[in-house]
Amino acid sequence: MPDQSAVAGATGGAGTARRDDPSAAFYNPAALADGGGFRGALGILLAVPNISIEHLEGEMETSSTVSGVSPPPHLHLSYAENEWAVGAYLGVSHGTSVSWPSAPDAWWGRFEAMSTNLLVFRAAPFFSLRLGGEHGLLRDFPDIRLSIGAHVDTARAETRRQLDFIDVEGSVHVLMWGAGVGGDASIFWQATPEFALGASYKSRTWMRATGDADFTVPPPFVGRAPDQHASTELVIPDRLTFGAAWQQREFGVFADVGWTAWSVRDRQRVDFERETTSDSDVAQDWRDTWVFRLGGEVTPIDWFHARAGLFYDMEASPPETLGPASPDMARFGVTLGTGFDVTREIGIDASYSYVTFVGRESTSQDAPLARYWGDLHVVSFTARLVVDPTPEPPVVEEVVTDVRPADPTVADEGAPPIDDAPAVEPPAAETPETIAPPPATEATTEAPAAPRRQRAR
Repeated sequence: MPDQSAVAGATGGAGTARRDDPSAAFYNPAALADGGGFRGALGILLAVPNISIEHLEGEMETSSTVSGVSPPPHLHLSYAENEWAVGAYLGVSHGTSVSWPSAPDAWWGRFEAMSTNLLVFRAAPFFSLRLGGEHGLLRDFPDIRLSIGAHVDTARAETRRQLDFIDVEGSVHVLMWGAGVGGDASIFWQATPEFALGASYKSRTWMRATGDADFTVPPPFVGRAPDQHASTELVIPDRLTFGAAWQQREFGVFADVGWTAWSVRDRQRVDFERETTSDSDVAQDWRDTWVFRLGGEVTPIDWFHARAGLFYDMEASPPETLGPASPDMARFGVTLGTGFDVTREIGIDASYSYVTFVGRESTSQDAPLARYWGDLHVVSFTARLVVDPTPEPPVVEEVVTDVRPADPTVADEGAPPIDDAPAVEPPAAETPETIAPPPATEATTEAPAAPRRQRAR
């Protein structure tokens, strides 16, 4: 789930080289080592997927998944001072939810899957250090920042499907939990005041998930499939992302290229506790994928931001293992968003993404031959808080004053004596000649003599 902020989500999900944003706690924590004080962001993502499947053999009706809203949250926290920064990301880093029609008779793929849900909650603390630039450790060194951290993943995996007993049907519901740890590292380089590069790596997380399997079977088969414990291996794949950004006050351009090691999923095996119950072993053979993201932002006025972007994400599942339990398809998305700076510290952002799943056909020997397609609507909201310890520059008004003393004969008490200063002569006394009116011109009418004599006196 790359959309961990309405800010980056609105620019196609590109955020690896973006600066000054609290969501860097997820995308690239190294960028936060800038002395910017406290940053926090809390948000929620509302995803509404819709997937359709068409059977390629026979006259079976086209089916679609049951629409539902998945609301994964995200929280970003950090504090930066001088050359260092600390913080953490908390949220749902990975997830999938596929639910087919609940009435078994209405869904011809019910023996493969009725529903599949995976939710991974991640807590990822980090420490970042600024090597050069302003407030950096090294003088005359490029503005390069590094970050290291760890993540703790807690996963919840749930599956439901029908069981075929020829004349009758049964069902099985498996719910398992697991936890594991991994490591993170990132780098950020502010090459110029406008241009920046970044890279982020999040390692794989291996975990052993355990839980319960609840069977509903006909009475003759109760001994073969009783309720029991179950376990499986879950691997959250490695993720490596490179980013570039050009940011100015009025506009910015952001680009990301990401690689995900989905090849860690070669098989999905569920081990049941009782030997009388056959284990489930399904080949996946997923392959590594690449994703490309591009977005832009304009700020026509100080408190308003408009954003847009697009992305393309490759499919991981080959057609030989494509099935209704995990109908993986390539994704092409278009994103829009906006942001408002309510005050210098508080801001609100929103984004919308429309994602189309590129249709493809399955050639699996273990699942129905079918064609899949669909789309996804994503709405995200984020509230951010930034408390920068650097005071806002005061507004300096130019004031013009007359610095000449009112009485040139009186010296300033605090001024040192000036021996070589030229003497200041007092103004000449007013005389009738000095206050007499100017001589008359051709356009001037002479004043009466009497008033002139009275003025002289």
